[in-house]
Amino acid sequence: MSFLKKMFSKKDPVEEMRQLFTRQDWAGVLSAAKRLDRIEVEDALLAEVGKWEEQAGDALAKLNLEEGTWAQKSGNLLRAREDYQLAIGQARSVELRKSAEEALIALERGELPKEKEPEAIESPAIHAGCNSGCSPASGPEVDPPEMDLDEEARLELLLATMPSELAERYVAAGMEFRQAWLAVQDGEDKRAMELLAKVPEAERNALFLFERGALMFRAGQLKKAHQDLQAALTVEPDLFPAFDALVDVLAATGRIDEMENALKQNLAVDRFVGYSWARLAELHAQRRELEPALAAGLKALDEGVVDPGLISLCAQLQEQAERFDEAEELLMRMPGGGCGGGAHPLLAEFWLRRGKDLDRALESFKGAMRQERDNPRWLLRISQVYLAKGWHKEASEQVQRLMSQGQLPEEIRAEVKDVADQLQQK
Repeated sequence: MSFLKKMFSKKDPVEEMRQLFTRQDWAGVLSAAKRLDRIEVEDALLAEVGKWEEQAGDALAKLNLEEGTWAQKSGNLLRAREDYQLAIGQARSVELRKSAEEALIALERGELPKEKEPEAIESPAIHAGCNSGCSPASGPEVDPPEMDLDEEARLELLLATMPSELAERYVAAGMEFRQAWLAVQDGEDKRAMELLAKVPEAERNALFLFERGALMFRAGQLKKAHQDLQAALTVEPDLFPAFDALVDVLAATGRIDEMENALKQNLAVDRFVGYSWARLAELHAQRRELEPALAAGLKALDEGVVDPGLISLCAQLQEQAERFDEAEELLMRMPGGGCGGGAHPLLAEFWLRRGKDLDRALESFKGAMRQERDNPRWLLRISQVYLAKGWHKEASEQVQRLMSQGQLPEEIRAEVKDVADQLQQK
């Protein structure tokens, strides 16, 4: 299977570094550069590697310098010192390293670093909402003009993400059905049901039965929902939205055996293959049938399913089975944290549990905290990285911050206590 070939093939370290650079996983680039055997790399490639390393180091240093200044302005002096020290170690350009060193000196004097450009230091809150490109804004935000769209234009916009063949059927449907569907998109389920009741009998096809069944499901009328969805699939077995909704109805009504049979029947006729394997993986996992869950999940991924929840489930099961390399390979598929955050937090948590790539894990957790400042999970993970690196003082400071918050979720509180207990034993 192509999936297994990818898992066990040896990666070209320069190509791996190129991919990390393309994803703007700056911490990953620096980590890969440290592992690279430069004797075996051609001179032309070495020059390119050097450019990647330089840009990655400066990008991380700039980010940490901005974070440090923001932390200092917020009164978090310990974190500001940590960020400035990281920036000094990461900076490749002389000017950027000098700026970080001056910021640290200013901090020791109780002063803010000098701001050379008005836009040089931004609140991390700005980065938290940026897109994956993290490109700077070219000017003040302008609200989009209000649009008064007619029914046809609205329909076209709403159907843009739907498979073209299915979208064409909605466009070609009768007026009453189209209006009902638009009401559904507006969250007006009651009005949608009233409009569906006006659809002529001759137009009540599989699509109509699916939409009415989905409405019944949301209204809690599960028996009627099951009848409509089953009828839709009897008329049109390949109508995937109806099958997806039917599986949800069967799960909601506790008809698990019937749901499992429906999934397996579709697999037998090579229909909805990836989806069916993914739902079977969830079902086996809920039953604690771990080996079948993993086997089904991997088959779904091999069929092209890219759901992050499924990737996480399979990686968790592989880790439990001590198939650590395979688990890491799967988690590497998860999208990066964005905005310089590097690796996905789930991958970073895997590294933390394995005691590896702690610098990259730290950058990921810091990136996550920039985007979710009120989530104590990330401060906890940062403290755990500090503890794993032997930085007991820094870990203790983060634990104290966590303990002072109060109202922590039970799971987080238990982990904080565990870190505190370990620190007391050091």
